[in-house]
Amino acid sequence: MKNNTVAAVLGLLGVVFVIAAILYIVGGILPTFTGSAATGTHAKHAILSAVLAVASFVAANFARVRTV
Repeated sequence: MKNNTVAAVLGLLGVVFVIAAILYIVGGILPTFTGSAATGTHAKHAILSAVLAVASFVAANFARVRTV
């Protein structure tokens, strides 16, 4: 199913994952929003968020309607 709306949503989701990865790298910021007691950087979470961002951008590329 090729749809520009789906591509836009996947692109926006990718941006959200990039922001989450940056917040995890900075450390101490995201646990404030989630209510977690853990502080410091969370490298595994940052890597996972970055991988999900790339996957979202790739999926958005495949979902968009191509013009010739």
